[in-house]
Amino acid sequence: MKKILITNDDGKDAPALDILREVFSELGRVVTVAPSRPMSAMGNSLTLHKPVRINNTGKDKYSVTGTPADCVRTGILTVMEDDVDLVVSGINDGANLGDDVNYSGTVAAAREGALLKVPSLAVSLLSGPAMSGPATSGNMRNFSSAAGIALKVAKKLLKEDIPKRKLLNLNVPDLPDGEVKGIKITRLGIRIYERKVRRRQDPLGRDYYWIIGEKLDGHIDPGTDFEAVSGGYASLTPLTLDSTDGKLIKTLKNWDLN
Repeated sequence: MKKILITNDDGKDAPALDILREVFSELGRVVTVAPSRPMSAMGNSLTLHKPVRINNTGKDKYSVTGTPADCVRTGILTVMEDDVDLVVSGINDGANLGDDVNYSGTVAAAREGALLKVPSLAVSLLSGPAMSGPATSGNMRNFSSAAGIALKVAKKLLKEDIPKRKLLNLNVPDLPDGEVKGIKITRLGIRIYERKVRRRQDPLGRDYYWIIGEKLDGHIDPGTDFEAVSGGYASLTPLTLDSTDGKLIKTLKNWDLN
C-alpha cells in the first residue's frame, strides 16, 4: 500500500482536492495537507519568521497556515513522519505552462517534494482563458478527467522511478471524460505576459499597484507544452532542480575575469 501526500495552492476548500483524494485512494493511504487559504503564485516561498500551525480537519486531512511548500515540508517531515511514496500537487484551477512554473505554488509544492527526494507530480487543469485554442473550454472544469490522467501518470512514476531531484508537471485540457487525445511528453514553452504594473487609487487617493497583469498567450512551438494542450493533448514535462546552464558555463570560462 502506497502512502501519498496530496496538496495544492488553491487552499483546503478547493473542490478538486477531494476529487484527487478519492481517485488516488486506489493506490493506498492518502493524506491531504493543504494551505488554510488560497496561496497561488507563491513559488517556493517558505514561512521562516513566524510559526506555522497544522490543523486536523478530518481523517487524514490537515490544513497549514503557510505556503504550498510549507505544506509539503511539514506534511512529509511531521504529519507523515518522513514515510511518503509520492507527492501530488493540484489539481490547479488553471494552467501551469511554460514560464508559469517559476511562479506557480502548485509546481512549487511538487518541487519541494523533489527537494526532499520524494517522487512528485504537479497537476493543472486548463480551465478559463488560460490560452487560445481548442483546449480551452470556458468554465467546464472537468477535474475528474484530470485526476484520472494524473493517476495514470502516477502509477508509471511509482513503477519506473525517475532520478532524484526531478519532478513532473502535468497540464490537462479541460475537456469531457474520454476527449483528451492522450499524453505528450513536452518541454516548457514561452509564456507571454502583459508587461504592465497597474496603478490605481484607493478611496483616500493613495496609489496602490497590481503587480501581475493578464496572461495573454504562449508560443505554440513544436514539442512544447503549449503545442500539446492546444491540440487537445495532456502535456507532461519533466523538470529538474538544477538550474545551472551547462553550455553557458563553457562560455563564461572564456571570459577574462581575472
